[in-house]
Amino acid sequence: MAIEKTVESVGMKITVNHGEVGGKIVKSSKTYGDVKEGVTDAAFVATAKAITGMQEPIREKQVKVTAEEMVEIA
Repeated sequence: MAIEKTVESVGMKITVNHGEVGGKIVKSSKTYGDVKEGVTDAAFVATAKAITGMQEPIREKQVKVTAEEMVEIA
């Protein structure tokens, strides 16, 4: 049996560091949807930099989130 994969969605999760508050490092993340499936790595990182460049917190990382549907073909 073969498995057929179909990309359902691609998103971008950005984690930012707000610094130390009350002795603890405070981080938060936000996920953006509707990213084009064929986005290049360079364009992906440049977009994350552009988004976080407009914010106060420091960007720590960006993650490409891909949801795929897998169907077993008989």
